[in-house]
Amino acid sequence: MPFTLSHAAAVLPAVRGDGTGRARLVPAVLVAGSFAPDLTYYAAGLVPGAMEFGGVTHSFPGVFGVDVLFAWVLTGWWLFVREPLVALLPRVRQGRVAALLRCGAPPVRVRASTVARWYVSAVLGALTHVVWDAFTHVGRWGVRLFPVLDQPVAGVPLYSQLQYGTSLLGAAVVAVFAAHALRRAPAVAPAGEAAVTEAAVAAAGEAAVTEAAVAAVAVLSARDRWRAAGALGGCTLLGAAARVARWAAGRGPGADPFDLIPAVCFGAGAGLLAGLLGWAAAVRARRPVPVHGGPEEGPGEAVGKVGEPSASRPGGR
Repeated sequence: MPFTLSHAAAVLPAVRGDGTGRARLVPAVLVAGSFAPDLTYYAAGLVPGAMEFGGVTHSFPGVFGVDVLFAWVLTGWWLFVREPLVALLPRVRQGRVAALLRCGAPPVRVRASTVARWYVSAVLGALTHVVWDAFTHVGRWGVRLFPVLDQPVAGVPLYSQLQYGTSLLGAAVVAVFAAHALRRAPAVAPAGEAAVTEAAVAAAGEAAVTEAAVAAVAVLSARDRWRAAGALGGCTLLGAAARVARWAAGRGPGADPFDLIPAVCFGAGAGLLAGLLGWAAAVRARRPVPVHGGPEEGPGEAVGKVGEPSASRPGGR
């Protein structure tokens, strides 16, 4: 897909409107799994053979193997950048976002059931990606199964039109879901430091959890936020420029101009991923996230609503 983030739309039926997973699935790992097969493409500017390895990540053996590892790595990256990313918002805007993303979720004990849930979530996410791409990319098994997808319509193969059309549709679905989820999330002004624990939930419900989530986010000045936004924008532009230059140098006389779009997207994404990692490291070194006590049910998970088991309230969002 030209826009990998659109793949998240395929796993949203497994995510509740408040950002928690259905059937004990872990939303963050589901979403990471839906991105995982494309991860090698983002590394193609630095890792030789990364583009070719995409054939493995987009295969069914890859779904059950390497894609799971990529999804877990991507989930770890997300948990590392989550609070520093929210810190880029003005303080008064952080409440709903921090609560929805389960910022400040405590460290947890890794159990066999937890690993199983993470594995199943990663596999399901990656499977949606591979099946989606099968019908929207040249030479894939879905296009071979339905030859009509290879036929040109207005001079452009139908699979290519589906590729770009479903990218836009998926992005719209993700945006609508996120907007709806943010409206449902509790909004509480930041009020002191607090831990995301069962006691906090029992004492004050969602308000306490929201305050604790905001308290886990570093406080930055407006100048720092703008500087960070500029630096991240610069990383994104540099990544895109480097990838486009590489594409231009290697294209032949019959190169498809549409190939420029994924080159820009993958390059920009790689630059942003690297920039966010550096930003998160700087923020955490400056103001580490408080250490909370008490293990919960799964890695990176937070406590659920009052009356609901914490095991079904994954915080790795």
